[in-house]
Amino acid sequence: MTKISKDIINNWSNLIRQKVFKFKDTNSIGPQSNLLTLLNQILKITTDKYEISSKNWFNGFNFLFCNQDNVNVGSDGYDNYQAPVDSNNHQLFLRRLWVKGDLNFLQPSPPINSSLECIEKIKNVRFINENVFVQIERKFYELLKINGNNEKSSEDNLKLIENRVMMYTNQLYHQSPPPTEDSKISIKSDEKISIKFKISPIDLLKYSMLTYNLHKIHYDFKYAHSIENLPALLVHGPLQITLLLYYFQHKYPNLTPKNFTYRTFQPCFCGDEVGIVIEKLSSEVGVKKLINQFEQKKEDGETEEEVFFELSLINVETGKAYMRGKLIC
Repeated sequence: MTKISKDIINNWSNLIRQKVFKFKDTNSIGPQSNLLTLLNQILKITTDKYEISSKNWFNGFNFLFCNQDNVNVGSDGYDNYQAPVDSNNHQLFLRRLWVKGDLNFLQPSPPINSSLECIEKIKNVRFINENVFVQIERKFYELLKINGNNEKSSEDNLKLIENRVMMYTNQLYHQSPPPTEDSKISIKSDEKISIKFKISPIDLLKYSMLTYNLHKIHYDFKYAHSIENLPALLVHGPLQITLLLYYFQHKYPNLTPKNFTYRTFQPCFCGDEVGIVIEKLSSEVGVKKLINQFEQKKEDGETEEEVFFELSLINVETGKAYMRGKLIC
């Protein structure tokens, strides 16, 4: 493997940030129906399969569409089209991890069977302590027919903007020290935990198939353990986001999300007992910071009141957070 230097990363960064990646898809009912069934099985929720199709994209269902082509897969099984490489296109890092991101919901979900286009760009690359952090922006458009068959995207039909940060590293997984207070939920009783569940290997395989995700850490235990030193299969970052947003919508069906900003703290492993904690934030708890991070555009004269929540995916036994995010509705 090529010796990694700041110059190599800078050269790759200068090239990759000039590129624009475009993926087309169809907002079909099949993948959404199958994902809805999977989520209901994991969370043990009984509901009409098509009941919330008009709000699916507020629940993380955008992760089903406009995904990578898997043409140039790396040693870990995932597509290397945005992974740091040297001048000979050789892979530089063994592992990639989901770090943080946000979802900005600009319009209602696209109609079923509408044409979609995702325009994807690398916004930022940072080289820190031999690791590389890559920020990716993904804009989802509903394609509108112009003059018959020609389809066009424009800012008027921009549905959603997703940002994600991936970390590329050659460090193997090792057991973390006890969680800090920042990553713990103070639980005096089970009252704060809205729901408890476990995610099985079959659940992860189904989600990998639905999202065209060939990353081996989600379905190949032999690879995950022997190569990356993981104790169990890893739960996808997008699946964790989707579980939080979908369960929130189940509890608060009359609220419409506008923005969800999150970060990961610890890996979530298959077989862990997982809980979801939903807390409504007061004006004294993080709301001022949220307002500074996210400015909601309003029409003249509109006086809509925003509501703020903190959503956490936690380990029931230890109280540590796998993922935590701030949601604005």
